[in-house]
Amino acid sequence: MMKKGVVRWSKRLARFLVSRVLRCGPIPKHVAFIMDGNRRWAERRRMMRQEGHAYGFLQLKECLKWCLDLGIKVVTVYAFSLENFKRSAVEVETIMKLAEEKLNELAEERGFLDRHGIKVQILGDLDVLPQHVKAAACRAMKVSEHHEQAVLNICIAYTSREEMLRAVANMAEAVEDGTLKPDDVTDELFSESLYTRPVSQVDLLVRTSGETRLSDFLLWQSACACVQFQPVLWPDFSLWHLASAILQYQRSFSDLQATRRRSELNGREQEEDRSVSVRKAEYLKRLEDRRKSFILRHAPPMTAGEQHGSKEHE
Repeated sequence: MMKKGVVRWSKRLARFLVSRVLRCGPIPKHVAFIMDGNRRWAERRRMMRQEGHAYGFLQLKECLKWCLDLGIKVVTVYAFSLENFKRSAVEVETIMKLAEEKLNELAEERGFLDRHGIKVQILGDLDVLPQHVKAAACRAMKVSEHHEQAVLNICIAYTSREEMLRAVANMAEAVEDGTLKPDDVTDELFSESLYTRPVSQVDLLVRTSGETRLSDFLLWQSACACVQFQPVLWPDFSLWHLASAILQYQRSFSDLQATRRRSELNGREQEEDRSVSVRKAEYLKRLEDRRKSFILRHAPPMTAGEQHGSKEHE
């Protein structure tokens, strides 16, 4: 028991010290992770693949704690691609069950979310998810929808291409029904139409496992991001790996800011008149209303504990 206490204290001290050092430089506001390597991690240990995915979910919570300590406000993770549905039926079913279990844990043991003010958003083509996963996803979003201090975006049944096609379709529909005019459609409005709204730009993107590709993840949002590929498998991702990524971001900060300023300058538009702003606001409200309606349709009724909060079990 004493040994466990010492280990827990040592971890907290390390988090505190690393946070103090890194906070001397610029801290990214939005960090994205491609959590790759769960299967290989399990295979190397002669474990079942589903055990690798389970350890990967545990590591996500640890990583989120480190990000919060550093003052990172938005964390987006790639949990399951639409392409992953092409894997074996057994593996897909296992991952879906695990996703349901962990999303329900977020709702049931919500002390962590409440304490840090974390809003959970599940991003992707949620219509293709099994009903039990859809319900768990909407439950996690429902119990945390009032939080405003930080955001955890979990991308499930997601690809960037599908996200961008959905954004284009939404804008086209709005133009067709008169909510928007053709000239209202801009790259800024496109960004605000993506699943990650209202915070779209990624500052730092980290992929584990040594693979050097983005795998159709946040392609638009990462245009001006610092991208780091790390050889570590996701379940072994540590505070020191995160610190290394942030140090690279800090070293590249001036160049990243210059690139972002040029991008903003090239995309700068003339000042909008009031009618344009009103139309865009109406369109964005429609998107948000659809999101809320989806959550209400699929989320199970909230329990008394979910309504009033509960203690976290760590």
